[in-house]
Formats: sequence, structure tokens, C-alpha cells
Amino acid sequence: MPELAAFEDRDVLTRRMTRETDAAGVDGVRARADRGRNWAVGALVTDAAARMLFVYEDEVWKLPGGGVEAGETREEAVRREVCEETGVDIAVDELAAVTEVTVTDGGCEATFFFGTYRGTPASTTLASDPGLADEAIETVAWRDSIPDDCLDESLLRRLR
Repeated sequence: MPELAAFEDRDVLTRRMTRETDAAGVDGVRARADRGRNWAVGALVTDAAARMLFVYEDEVWKLPGGGVEAGETREEAVRREVCEETGVDIAVDELAAVTEVTVTDGGCEATFFFGTYRGTPASTTLASDPGLADEAIETVAWRDSIPDDCLDESLLRRLR
């Protein structure tokens, strides 16, 4: 597993955080790590009007993103995830932040890394039916500002 220190020499924001989850959440992170998939990615996609691309899922706004699959680079994964969730094709720009995320359920915990990239959209047209069939994405939107009910609001304010 990588160390955050590997990214600190680059112009990349690094941080550690812990999130409470349930046993299934911890087990899911462990199962992915056991298969060598300990990375997830997201993109701060900004259009020419300085609007940001968000998805609304599980009663919170967040950046589009998801897990890196076998055989994918992190850049390929973020491009795929943004397109799957929003319908927007992007050019992947620089890695802006790496977060070491520890999920915990009482005494059980598991860790993964989340890479936040900057992205540039090829167009601003959004999917009319966002996400894949097994995702709970309610809507996608271009926003002029960071929503109050946003996952990782503090990180996005720092990157903005």
C-alpha cells in the first residue's frame, strides 16, 4: 500500500481522515484491498464558466468518482467514472489531492486511498439518466458554488 509521503514531494494536497461506516462498509473496503484495489478516484471538473460538476446521491452532493478496477490506471478510472455517472467526457488534468481514508465500525477498520483529480469537460451536456443501474444517483448538476450539503466540502474549498 502506498504512503502519503510519496505524494508530499509533489504539488499534491495530502490528508488523512476517518469515516464511520457499518460492518458491510469495512468489509467492502477490505475485500477490494484483498484484490489489490485500494484506490478510489474522483474529479473536480470545472467548465469554462467556472461551474463545478456534482452528483447527488444518498442525500449528499459529491464529486463524480468511484473505485479503480483491475487493469485500469487511476486516470482511466476517473475518466470512466465521470462519464458513467454524469455522461460527461473529460480530459484528466493533474492529481490535486490524495486522502488516506480509514473506515471504521467500532473496533473494525480498513484503509484505502482516494485521489482527487482536476478535469476539463469535452462538453457540458449531462446524462438524462445518470449513473449505472445499481447506483443511487438522483441527479447530476453543474453548480456555481460548492453546495452546503457536500461531501468533502472543506477539501473542495481548498482546491477551488
